[in-house]
Amino acid sequence: MGVFTQIELPAMRIIQAIYSIYVGLMFTLGLAAVVPFYLPAFLLDERRRLTVMYAVNRVSMRVWSLLTGIRVRIEGQAAWQPAPVIIGNHCNVLDMPVCAIACAQPVKVLAKQEFARIPLLGFIIKSFAVLVTRDSPESRQRSIAILSAALGRGWPVFIFPEGTRNRGATPLQPFRDGPFRFAIAAQAPIQPFVQLNMRGVQSPNTLMLRPGRVIFRWLPPIPTTGLTEADLPALRDKVYALIEAQLRRDDPAFAG
Repeated sequence: MGVFTQIELPAMRIIQAIYSIYVGLMFTLGLAAVVPFYLPAFLLDERRRLTVMYAVNRVSMRVWSLLTGIRVRIEGQAAWQPAPVIIGNHCNVLDMPVCAIACAQPVKVLAKQEFARIPLLGFIIKSFAVLVTRDSPESRQRSIAILSAALGRGWPVFIFPEGTRNRGATPLQPFRDGPFRFAIAAQAPIQPFVQLNMRGVQSPNTLMLRPGRVIFRWLPPIPTTGLTEADLPALRDKVYALIEAQLRRDDPAFAG
């Protein structure tokens, strides 16, 4: 808990609540700050528009990180290959700012439809994400078709294969087949990543936050050339095991 461990429990909880509100306020102000840069970007073609948006997002979230004391370290940036299917662990509310800092080039993100209803954040998410209603097979199929077309145009696509945030005691939830079926169909490499120490900053099932360092680590890409539908379970399990091993070795919440 860092500085919070030096304070008596009731006072610590009050300070932590104030700090958590502060972090949320800084995030909201960061979102508001990017909108003036987004609006003129809509006059550009898609690639230049998203390049501007992602650059602005990275700067905004770097400033947020500096102001909140939630430090983000990016590792393995050289492992990121062009136009892969990006797959990693889904942790908590910090996923958005951490991944925004980690993505040095624009990607197409698969995000749940519920985000579109959030004021300001919904506008920003809709600007670069493909939205899906998780309980609708038709929506999922339509989203995959859009992502397939984006991949064909050279866009990296970003998917959380757990489908929702992991609030359990294990490092990962089961992976869904969809992202791996999508990668095999496109014969596109999978770019795994792992987020570490996310629970050190926000424990599961709470909105309370603490300052600290999180790590976003790019892992070596996994080719899918020549794979077929029959290879899907082995591919899924391979990526799962790779990410799980990183969490069990290097994440304080799961190591040992």
